[in-house]
Amino acid sequence: MIELDDLSTNSTVFLLSSTKLHTLNLRRLVILCTPLTNDCIQYLCLLLTNNKTIQELGIKGHSISDRGVTNICQALEHNSTLTSLNFYRNPLITSTSGQALSHLLLNNSSLVELDLTETSLSIESILFILQSLMDNNKIRRLILDKRHKETCINTYPNYHLIQDRVDWWLSEMTKKK
Repeated sequence: MIELDDLSTNSTVFLLSSTKLHTLNLRRLVILCTPLTNDCIQYLCLLLTNNKTIQELGIKGHSISDRGVTNICQALEHNSTLTSLNFYRNPLITSTSGQALSHLLLNNSSLVELDLTETSLSIESILFILQSLMDNNKIRRLILDKRHKETCINTYPNYHLIQDRVDWWLSEMTKKK
């Protein structure tokens, strides 16, 4: 496992672009509280596209925005190794990412867990992502903010068919309100 925590942009670019990183038998990569630049995202996408060992990717704590999510979703579309993707506590992930996340769920065959808690996805985006679960039976756990639960249950007609695969978490943002 490699954890990049509170690193500078230059350090992150250096680590993600390192050819040595591509040769490691890396199973888990966590990026925490490290804002990723476009260069970082490009190197990360190359790593994800070429590395066949990473099973868990966590990009947490104000580290990524919509552009990065879209690029990562595209890089993971045909990845057959990654099983867990965690975007916890990234408020710059907005509805703009909803379509890319939904598309990822429709096209990726290895992902079994996706954490989207404490993002700024709209209810419309969440409903779009829930619809993707109908076509992707591999996803066993989709983790969402509890603030969306009631609306999703009452609005999404097929919720009963996927409810056992959705976990609702009471986020820190919701607790403070």
